[in-house]
Amino acid sequence: MRRTILFRAGYLLTTMAVLTVLGGSASAQDPTLDQLKAKVEKQYEKIDDLFKHGPGTQIYPPDPRERVKRWQVDLSDAFAAAEVTIGQILKFHPPDEEYWLERRETMRLYSTPVSPPDTREVFGKTELDKTARLLDAPAAKYPDSAVAAKAKGEVRLRLVLAADGAVKYIFPMKPLKYGLTEAAMEAAKQIKFEPGIRKGQRASQFYTLSYEFKDGKGKPPYVPEHEFYF
Repeated sequence: MRRTILFRAGYLLTTMAVLTVLGGSASAQDPTLDQLKAKVEKQYEKIDDLFKHGPGTQIYPPDPRERVKRWQVDLSDAFAAAEVTIGQILKFHPPDEEYWLERRETMRLYSTPVSPPDTREVFGKTELDKTARLLDAPAAKYPDSAVAAKAKGEVRLRLVLAADGAVKYIFPMKPLKYGLTEAAMEAAKQIKFEPGIRKGQRASQFYTLSYEFKDGKGKPPYVPEHEFYF
């Protein structure tokens, strides 16, 4: 009887050990490319939600300055998390690797906490001696898919008007479906402008633009009254 009990106990322990190893192996399995892409989409949704519920929509903490600080930290953390996931995507060397490289650099820029101007290479308009001036900002094309769906609304973009004359680091703060976000981003890349000036030199500037889609066509972009929340 004692031998039977010991045998059964040993068998049970061995079985549990095998299951533990197998379970650990399965849980430690690296995510697939599709899983990572789905993950980064969820992280984009979190960033979008933070923009929708900015400090102006909150009541806690009571001090509005503390609300802004907390929101900025949460936003930086969300961008940083997306940067990590995109780094994992790039390990697969996807066919659209250039796109993901650009996305990672964009996440990295916006994940950087607020710091003194002299430590940065991109500036807000109040930190410049002369702000950037738009010369030509074409309207976005209205995608056929959006026309078919009778979709309309505003796409709000955060971007950088760089010192070298290029539009960089475009991120949709307020995206829309049916290809409208992509249409606005493509239009933003075509913007011609005079870079801002800081300390006598050309300087890169953060910029926010809204692209409105209405009556079956895209409207020329405009600077929204409020940049970060609506």
